[in-house]
This record gives sequence, structure tokens and C-alpha cells, in this order.
Amino acid sequence: MSGPNTLKRVTRADVAKEAGVSETIVSYVINGNRYVDDLKRRKVQKAVAKLNYHPSPMARALKGKKSNHILFIADDLMSEHFGKIISEMEKIAYDDGCFISLCSDRTDRNFLSSVYNRSFDGVIIGSGTIPDTSIQTLIDSGVPVVLLEIRSYSRIRGVYGKINTGLYGGARKCVELLQKKNRRHIVYADSLSPEGLKINKADFRYQGYRDQMEAKGLPRAVIDGCRTEDELAKRFLAYFGRHEVDGVFCRTDTIACTVMRALQDKGIRIPKDVSIAGFNNSRISRYVTPRLTTMEIRRDLVGQNAMAILKRLTDEKKELTKPLFVQLETELVERDSV
Repeated sequence: MSGPNTLKRVTRADVAKEAGVSETIVSYVINGNRYVDDLKRRKVQKAVAKLNYHPSPMARALKGKKSNHILFIADDLMSEHFGKIISEMEKIAYDDGCFISLCSDRTDRNFLSSVYNRSFDGVIIGSGTIPDTSIQTLIDSGVPVVLLEIRSYSRIRGVYGKINTGLYGGARKCVELLQKKNRRHIVYADSLSPEGLKINKADFRYQGYRDQMEAKGLPRAVIDGCRTEDELAKRFLAYFGRHEVDGVFCRTDTIACTVMRALQDKGIRIPKDVSIAGFNNSRISRYVTPRLTTMEIRRDLVGQNAMAILKRLTDEKKELTKPLFVQLETELVERDSV
């Protein structure tokens, strides 16, 4: 019996029933290769929109033939981080005759249905905000799914792929470095959120910060829920004006550069007065002054392993009985900001 989180692919038969016409008429309208009178055409088009119907590439191909299309869902389409991962994946995909599409995550059910109805050969999820229920629904529907472990996915069940990129350990190393520089009042600056969302406590970078501060018995402070860089700068400076701060660990390099600029505009010296560390080792970290200490994620290995896992999930679907897991490590890049 289908539950509320069970995906059902919308078919031409469903469209035909909704429109009150035959499946043949639906096919004519969809393919645009036969004349259909205006009334029936409008009925079909209305039904297509209402049911969110998308012609399945798989249905158009021979049975068992792949769509040669992979979807990558990210929470930041502008991120250099995801761009590098997809670039590595694309090298492999192109040789295999596949294409990769990139989209941002959505929380509404129509998004999930659209993903399912387009019959992707696989879905790679690099988003910390897409709900566990949505991920579980995709896995249960039979779509090969690979998760980049930005946060804990302990509640996910079934056969899927999971790549731990070393975020937790990397975060602890960054905070430990700040502590070795005698920084005791270290603030965690979270990513921007257009919706103003508070920090996800299951996020591995935050957990690494939290646990490393607790290990040394030091106080914790978090700046989160900021929608824009200007808001982040204002809120950080407001906190800085009321509390002692001698170190900042930021979820990304972009956040670190925003905080650094805000402090420097107020005459605060980096790293003499405040040390700052970022995460991702993006290009900007090498060109700001002082150059930013950060953590390198092995994006080349992330991309390669994501494609390899998708292949196994497809080729060995009947044999696999548990998740496929890959553990990677981050590399500390110490520069001048600490």
C-alpha cells in the first residue's frame, strides 16, 4: 500500500484519465506529431500541468536502456566546492556517454516527484538541508542515490552510497590549530541562509567545532541564521563588541573572508588580534590578505568515488544488501591568518 512518502511515477494513462481522452491523444499532444483539436489539446495540457507530468526518457527508450543522465543536488549552486566535484565527475561521465545536471534542493513534494519522473540513472546529494524523508523516499523508489556526508544520515535505511569527506575531523583540526595559537574564545560562523535558518546541529563541521571546544573546556559561541554577507558582518561585529573574541572558525572560506573584512575595517589586526580559519581551500583563500588558513577537501576523490558508487549501485543492484561507504580525509592548509 502506498504511503504519503511513496513516489508514484505519473503515466500517460493518468494524464488521459484526468483529461478524459485516450492515451493516443495524449501521445499526439506530447509528441506534437499529429493534429488534435484545440479543446482536447487544452484538456491534455491542463492535465499535464496539474499532475506535473514529464515524459519519461526511459519509456521512450528500449526496455532496460539507461537515460544516461545523472542529477547532482546541491545547497549552493554558486559554490566553487561543488563546481570542482562536478568537474571531476564530468570527466568520467563524458567517457561513459552520460550528462550531469545540477540543481538546488527544494523542500516541496513537487520537486521530489519531478526528480523521480525524469528517470535519472542516479542522484548525488550534496545538500545539508534536504530532509531525510525526501532522501529516504528516493532510495525506496529504487533510484540509485549517493550522499555526500555533510551531516549525519544515521536514520537513512536501505541500499545507497555514502561518502564521508572528512568534514568532522577537518573541523576539529582547524579548531585545534587555533587553540595551539593560544586562542580560547573561538566563535563559529555558519553559512548564509536565504531563509534565515539556524544552525543544523547534525552538521559535521559544527560538531567538530563543538567537540574540540568541549575537549578543552572552552566556551562556545555561534553566529548563524544570517541571510546576507552584510547581515553576517553586522551581527559578528555586534557580538565582537560585547564579548571577548580571539579566534573564528568559519564553515566556508567565503564566510571567513566576510568576517575578516569586517574586522579589518574596524582596525582589528589579523592574526595578531584575532585568528581566522576557513574551510574548502577555495581560490579566494590564497588571494586575501593575510592569506587564509583553511581545510582542503579531496574533491577529486569525492567525484571519482561518487561515480564509482553509482556504477556499483546500478550494476550490482540485486546483489547489494547494505549501503556502500567511502571514508576520505581532509588536509590542513596553514597560511597567515592564524
